[in-house]
Amino acid sequence: MTGIGGLTAEQDAFALHVGEVFVHACPGAGKTRTILARLSRIVSELPPRRGVAVLSFTNSAVDEFRERCQIAGLDSLLKHPSFMGTLDAFVRHFVVLPHCAATRSIRPTILDSWNTLGVEIRLSGKFAFKGESVSLDLFDPETNIIDPSKIGHLGLQNHVRLHQVRYQQTAAHRRRGLLQAGYMSAADARIQALKLIRDPVNGTTLGRSLAARFHEIMVDEGQDCNPLDLQILSWLRAHGVHVTFVCDPDQSIYEFRHGSPARILEFKETYPVDSHIQLTGNFRSSPVVCRLAATLKSSGQVDHSLGDTVNVEHPVLLLTYGGRSPMATIGQAFLDQVTELGLEVTDAIILAHAGKIALQAAGVITKDPNGNSRIESLARKVAEFWSPATTARTREAVLQVVEMLLLDFMGLSKPNEYLSRAIERLGLNRRAHRRRALSFLLSLPRACGDSDTDRLAWINCVHKEMERLDLPTPTGVSVRNFFRRPANEQWSNHLRIPPELGLSCAKIHEVKGHEYGAVCVVIPPNHTRENRSEALFDSWETRTDSEAKRVLYVGLTRAQHLSALAVPVAFANRCTAILAAGQVPYTRRDL
Repeated sequence: MTGIGGLTAEQDAFALHVGEVFVHACPGAGKTRTILARLSRIVSELPPRRGVAVLSFTNSAVDEFRERCQIAGLDSLLKHPSFMGTLDAFVRHFVVLPHCAATRSIRPTILDSWNTLGVEIRLSGKFAFKGESVSLDLFDPETNIIDPSKIGHLGLQNHVRLHQVRYQQTAAHRRRGLLQAGYMSAADARIQALKLIRDPVNGTTLGRSLAARFHEIMVDEGQDCNPLDLQILSWLRAHGVHVTFVCDPDQSIYEFRHGSPARILEFKETYPVDSHIQLTGNFRSSPVVCRLAATLKSSGQVDHSLGDTVNVEHPVLLLTYGGRSPMATIGQAFLDQVTELGLEVTDAIILAHAGKIALQAAGVITKDPNGNSRIESLARKVAEFWSPATTARTREAVLQVVEMLLLDFMGLSKPNEYLSRAIERLGLNRRAHRRRALSFLLSLPRACGDSDTDRLAWINCVHKEMERLDLPTPTGVSVRNFFRRPANEQWSNHLRIPPELGLSCAKIHEVKGHEYGAVCVVIPPNHTRENRSEALFDSWETRTDSEAKRVLYVGLTRAQHLSALAVPVAFANRCTAILAAGQVPYTRRDL
């Protein structure tokens, strides 16, 4: 059923609802279009000097909203008194920075994470751990407590357990120094914001001023909120701001941000029942993909296929494989099915929780390159810049790294200094420096073969292009001793020439919000110490919540026409039982 402007009845209910609303939107629900319809109605009724804030959690999502608003003629949403940006940016702009301007002499630089500056915590002297260090981001910004289980390196994890108090004291000291120097991570900014809004005088004054400016705050991808975010949103609501919250708890895959689907559902209960709305119409996926997705949802509800794929009946392709790692036969079998169905190979992708697993299934045999030489770091950044799944923001981040690399080459950088601060300190022409960095980056080959000759040719190209920039260097520094050839040859794995299969591949986290004609998700063998695949199937069978299950859900729901699953043979029968119980049509092929 369609309503005003071609929206479905569910979408109409959301667009026309007066007052704040909590929306549970399935994948492919057309929520951006519906949000714009709601915003268009609200904007037409706004009194003078009142605005709307539209918030999401990634810059790429914000960029899409900006573009869609311009196309829809909603340019006013991009100007004062409205605001469009990430929730982090909103907190910085309206809570943290105004308070800092009034109480501090240095305007803080707020970073997405401490990793942006490469801030690492290590012990010295007899307590030092050789090699690896701990990111400051792993320490709680309020208490500086660390959960050692979050550290991937087992040796370092054990070392932190043994010396946890020392690590936490070192982290607290380092954090204080960075805050005093005018740096703050997004997590630290949230802590500052919470202290401010909890103040009975300042918090009340600020809350009233925001309520006077914003008629409504629209939060998209709300499942990515962590408990601190929810506290800030609750504070805004308590001061009269309408907060419309759009989410899909089953797509909450950023557990490292401490997101919790259970907390989101608790937040839902703070909204009146008549303001709970569901969008169950899926304009992306076929009925078969919708049935497959339902097996991974806690509710088990099957969304309604309503788009161009409503009559597509391709069964799920179940590929089972043996061995200790995925094989190229997975990619070949997936490619055969895509070709047989007449789907576009360029619109097909192999996904996995880990990028290495996806690469292996696509035919790229890799060993984990994990060196820290400048050549390997540069190769890694070139690969990120040209990755099919990269975003404009990722390319911007890569370019900033290369800009800092050039400053380092000239002997002008300082440890843990943000790029904009360095440019300002040195009095450099920002645009000219960026052009140099971009010219250097674009001149480097996107791929590198697996022979010594190939690797040497790539390094020689780095040397040649750096020499062409003709940059001044400190005494004793040359292009060749700055960019030395790594002893470990695995660095070139970052730049492996794409396999002949021609299939794209990516980590599931990289493609959230995207869609493809055909998707193959690879589940790895269960030989890691965490037993992740075993835990995944346990939660899948019992419909209990787990991040692994939510990640799989996000991966499979990117598909429009065809979903494929590559499963270790040890889990094959459990997988077929789940599909049969969910009445999901499938074809099985044992590799």
